[in-house]
Formats: sequence, C-alpha cells, structure tokens
Amino acid sequence: MSRSVKKETVKLSFDQKKRATAVLRALIRSRYFGDTVPSDAELSRRLHIPRSSLTLAISQMETEGLIKSSSSGDGWDVLVSSTVKDMGTIGFIVNVDPLTGWYSLFQDWLIGFERTMHQERFQVEILSGFQSVDEKIEEIQTFRNKGALGIAFASRTEERVRNAVLEAEIPCVIVGNSTIQEEELGCVCTDNAAGVRKGLDYLLSQNHRNIAMYVTSLGIHDGFEERYHAYLHYMKQQHLAAHTELAFVEAHNELMPQRAADILLRMKRRPSAILCASDREAFELVSQLRHLKIEVPKEISILGFDNNHFGRLLDPPMTTIDIHASNMGEIAAHYLLNEMQAPQLPVKIQLPTKLVVRGSVLEYAAPEQPLSGPESLDSGKILGF
Repeated sequence: MSRSVKKETVKLSFDQKKRATAVLRALIRSRYFGDTVPSDAELSRRLHIPRSSLTLAISQMETEGLIKSSSSGDGWDVLVSSTVKDMGTIGFIVNVDPLTGWYSLFQDWLIGFERTMHQERFQVEILSGFQSVDEKIEEIQTFRNKGALGIAFASRTEERVRNAVLEAEIPCVIVGNSTIQEEELGCVCTDNAAGVRKGLDYLLSQNHRNIAMYVTSLGIHDGFEERYHAYLHYMKQQHLAAHTELAFVEAHNELMPQRAADILLRMKRRPSAILCASDREAFELVSQLRHLKIEVPKEISILGFDNNHFGRLLDPPMTTIDIHASNMGEIAAHYLLNEMQAPQLPVKIQLPTKLVVRGSVLEYAAPEQPLSGPESLDSGKILGF
C-alpha cells in the first residue's frame, strides 16, 4: 500500500469514528431511540457505520453520562435526566426515517441543529415517519399542545403543513433544499446555481463536453429544480447541447435509476459525464451502470451533489459538491432561536458550496464512440415515466 493511500485510509477511519460519535450523540439526545439504544450490531446495521467505530462512540456516550449498559445485557439504557433541558422542547421534522437508505444528509442537519440547541439548553425531539400530510399536521399540533416552542422542517414542507404552522403561529424554519421557493417561512439552503457551475466547470476542465444531468422529482423538489435550470443555463452559456432525457418530473422511486440507465444505453452518442442532482441519485445510478457492465469512471464519469457521508465509502469514491450540511443545521438553529424570541421577516439564507474531488470523474481523452442503437431521445422534452 502506498503512503498516500495509507494516509487516506487512516483519515477515513478517524472521520468514521468522529461521525459515529456525533450521529449517536444527536440521536440519543433527541430521543430517537426512546429509552433504549439497541446493540452495537443493530446500530452498525442501521447507521451503516462499522462496529469498530461505534465501539468508540458508545464508550464516549457512557463517559458523557447519556447511556449505561442495559440490565438485560442487550443494548444501553438512555439516562433521561441527561437529555432533558430546562429551556423547552424543539421539534425536528423529517418525513422519512433519517436512518433509512441514503439519507445521511438528514443526520448531518440534525447534528448541527441539535448541537446548537443543546448549547442553548433546549431539548430537540425528532418527529418522522408520517403516513400522510394529515398525520403530519396532527402530530405537529399535538407536539405544540404539549408545549413545544418551535420546529425545524428538514424535509419537503407541503403547502397545507405551512398553512397550519402559520395559522397556529408556531415559530419554525426550513433546513435543506426541498422547499425553498416560497416567501412565508424562513429557510437555510444552498446556493444551488453556484454549486452546479462549480461542478460543470470542473467537468469542462477535465475535457468533458457532452454532459448530461440526471434529476428526479422536478415537480416537487425546489432545490433540484434550481440545479436543473442552472445546468440548462450553463450549457447554453458554453454553447453546448443540454440533455433533458434524464430529467424526470415524478418523485424519485427505486425504478428511476434503471430507467435512466436504459435511456443511456439507447443513446446513439452517450454522454461522457453525468451531473446528478443529488448524491443519492448518483449512488443509485452508479450501481445500476455497474449492473449493466458500464464502468465508472472508466467509461462514464459521475459527479454528485450534497457530499453525502457515504460518498467517500463507495468504489469509486464520489466526486461531489459539498453543501456544508451540518453548518446548515447550526444556522437554522440560530435562525429559529431568533424567531422564537421575536418574529421576523422570513428570509432565505443560502450557504456557499465547495467542489470535492474524488475518484468518480476522470479526464476525458479518447474520442467519443457512439453505441449501436436508436437515435437519442428528443433533448427538448422532459420525460415523465
């Protein structure tokens, strides 16, 4: 093993342990596990973190007085008195389980948000797993009736939910990029256009000119829509043809990467690089391409967006755009604290982005060879499957 590879491996191991501690601390203090933290084997499975890293994190949680070994010998008991704060309770709203699938961004937002609220002696509680908008509204109202002082939305915030929150005069903030094209609630999000430009500038610096964008949920995800329009604008500025074959209006589902890969195979002139609207979409697309025996980045380069924690663990590691998710959580917490003291005019706070170069993008050198098959689909149409 070369010295540089060994150094990177050591750094990754250290970062894994540091992240395990931060995630576990935030989840315990926000009452995600309730009264009992599961065994280290179960934690490893749910958090996608090696048991070796979790061992250090669990030891740290015991040192901090957050947990103790369960009398049953399986898992750990949460010391409730150590998690309760004297200033009140704040809700952290996530539509799906934050430990499901590729959702490490929710965890990053929670880490920054909960840490800041903890410093100000507020208790954060996670509300998630809603089956409907009505259930979501009902749980928020119940939470408020129990004395909650404010809430943060870390998922798509539907219009009916926004109206219910405004009507009940509940201090709140949106963190993330899903719902950012409205003026009634304050939000902390990403400078999506600048992030896309950084990604595309890098692809051009690597001699890519035939660049596609893979994006889903254009009808419901404001941030993805911003990223997609920034891609179209950039390509026009550079006098390059934009691809819309891989742009889907419908909400993301497990079949989308397969459809995207099938479309790529049907193109007569396949793109040399693909910018994905999120790392999750990038991960899934790479997996599907590998299933079809298309090598990344040897045959096609993939660039993600978000800097999802899992990106460094993939083969190849994902080149991406960092949105500084934990910092977004911190800033959202400060915004909400101010909102709780005195209502203010809603503002959109955009954080800068940073290009993170890893292994999923290669410099393009060889002439593009068209695949046998039908002509590529109409690049002026957004496909809706």
